[in-house]
Amino acid sequence: MNLNQQNTAEELKSVMRLLPYPVTIVTTASGHRKRGATIGSFTSLSMDPPLISFNVTRSTNIHDLLEMAEHFVVHVPGSGQEDLCALFAIPDTREEEQFRELNYSQEAGFPPVLDNVVAEIHCKIVNRIEAGDHTIIIGGIEKIHKNRDEPAILYLDGGYRSVALDK
Repeated sequence: MNLNQQNTAEELKSVMRLLPYPVTIVTTASGHRKRGATIGSFTSLSMDPPLISFNVTRSTNIHDLLEMAEHFVVHVPGSGQEDLCALFAIPDTREEEQFRELNYSQEAGFPPVLDNVVAEIHCKIVNRIEAGDHTIIIGGIEKIHKNRDEPAILYLDGGYRSVALDK
């Protein structure tokens, strides 16, 4: 990266910090390995067929597993789950440390499903697209579990935020 690209990257980061992002935790598994990562680039991509997407940095541990995996689960955390988001936001945390003190379930051949999140979206990987230093993961939705009716956490200006809904 040359100096001009580096300056542009820093300027882009400073502007992007002004925008709120959804906070999700993606888990995946392949063989006996499992990983999770906090993802801020999650979005719905298509309603027909139902598709979602997110971006993952190629140098992270979860990226390698997503290259081998067939499935992933997107977890939508709610208010009070900032520590859970922070745990999965550390890219070099060892697998056993990520899941050691968490309540989750896992069926053989599928990703871990974290307990007590607002919602889970279970997906099959349908495409991977390289883009810069990231890979865009596209998932076809297999099932959705909405566990609670509350707003998800957002990420804004370097911190997690909750949104109160007017009712």
